[in-house]
Amino acid sequence: MISRTPLRVSFVGGGSDLVSFSSKHGGAVVSTTIDKYVYVVVTERFEEDIRVSYSRTEIVPTVGKLRHDLVREALRLAGLPRKVEIVTIADVPSHGTGLGSSSAVTVGVLNALYAYQGILKSPAELAAEASHIEIEILGKPIGRQDQYATAYGGLQLLRFGPGQGVERDPLVLAPEARRHVERSLMLFYTGRQRSAAKVLGDIDASSSTRQTKRSLERLRDLAYELYEEMGRGNADALGEYLHKGWEHKRRLGGVTSPKLDGWYAAAREAGAVGGKLLGAGAGGFMLFYVPRERQDAVRKALAGLREVPMRLDSSGSRIVHVGQ
Repeated sequence: MISRTPLRVSFVGGGSDLVSFSSKHGGAVVSTTIDKYVYVVVTERFEEDIRVSYSRTEIVPTVGKLRHDLVREALRLAGLPRKVEIVTIADVPSHGTGLGSSSAVTVGVLNALYAYQGILKSPAELAAEASHIEIEILGKPIGRQDQYATAYGGLQLLRFGPGQGVERDPLVLAPEARRHVERSLMLFYTGRQRSAAKVLGDIDASSSTRQTKRSLERLRDLAYELYEEMGRGNADALGEYLHKGWEHKRRLGGVTSPKLDGWYAAAREAGAVGGKLLGAGAGGFMLFYVPRERQDAVRKALAGLREVPMRLDSSGSRIVHVGQ
């Protein structure tokens, strides 16, 4: 059984999905999935133990001995205690890149494990269970946008709370507007990986302070505004709102650095309308919205970074192979 789960790019609103904030004030994020994926292979193992292969390989007698916490808890939740082999493969580095890879792994593992047992789970169920594993069982100080974005897929507005509810509003663009957005987005890898838990933990701890609360409220409101603008057909609003969102996001502690600020300023000077550092911050991928006639100038300005071609993807986590 093989599942394929897309990675996601968050445009505006990231941070407002933290439970400590969204449960009280409501959060909102506009994001899209892209054509970069996490693949999970689940197959029967001849031996009675468990084998899990990722950047390392574990062979253990029981689920509780696994060091890969996401796979361990997914196995416990899905109910497969032994005699199984799991392999995870990612198109890009799967840690600290800002593309929601950890949640994509969790969603993808759950999807493959359930399908292996003949159980079909909806995107909402997969996202809720992945959130439960990461936030409640493992205690990670993260939000819920990644689990829902990768489970459902597509360009969408995700709304969190107040309370524990999550609602999804797809953002439908005309074909030409969608192609225009794709052609205008540029993705660069900084080569720096960071712990999202550390950055988000600091934001989470300060979410009730006046300054952090005000920034998160503005990020949430910008997500609603961007959804309305793009829904009216103003695709180029994305560049402007990326810049507005980044100006607020970078005020949160630990999100940026002088080096990252330098790259952002260089891209803007070369012609980028707006951009942001993806994910929690401090490293990973940078995204820019750039008119096509200025893209070569931006590439030259960011010559030290690796550009990664990308396209929008409308699919969520899905089973792409069922073995005989």
